[in-house]
Amino acid sequence: MKIKCLHCGDIIESKSVHDLVCCKCESCYIDGGSYYAHIDAKDFSKIVKIMNDGTEVKGGNC
Repeated sequence: MKIKCLHCGDIIESKSVHDLVCCKCESCYIDGGSYYAHIDAKDFSKIVKIMNDGTEVKGGNC
């Protein structure tokens, strides 16, 4: 799974359990790799979750 920050446009992905990845404007992050998805954001309406099959889920539905 990946997330896209709608503030800066970064698409970020965590590759392993302790691989916390922030977008370049530090508005959101993802952690956990394929083991679990821990996502946080300053404003969840400004992120898009991108599932492994390419499906996108916007904002508060994360």
